[in-house]
Amino acid sequence: MSQKMTWKEMKKAFPDEWLLIIDYERDQFGNISSGIVERHSPSKDEVYKLPAVKKPAAFEYTGESTFRGFRDHAEHHCF
Repeated sequence: MSQKMTWKEMKKAFPDEWLLIIDYERDQFGNISSGIVERHSPSKDEVYKLPAVKKPAAFEYTGESTFRGFRDHAEHHCF
């Protein structure tokens, strides 16, 4: 894969998958706005596997997170 995509295009092309994104750009809020998908998989381990890329990369998940914040996490898992 070598075509630059927007985040919206990535989410549509790779639903509920982990992505390794290179040559990426971020918006004013720090979110990925575009980039090149180097690897993708439903398995996080597959995306993190070697060989490593030799340039800055971002790891993102295109699905919905079930994490609702630290306070909720702490109430359910720490106390």
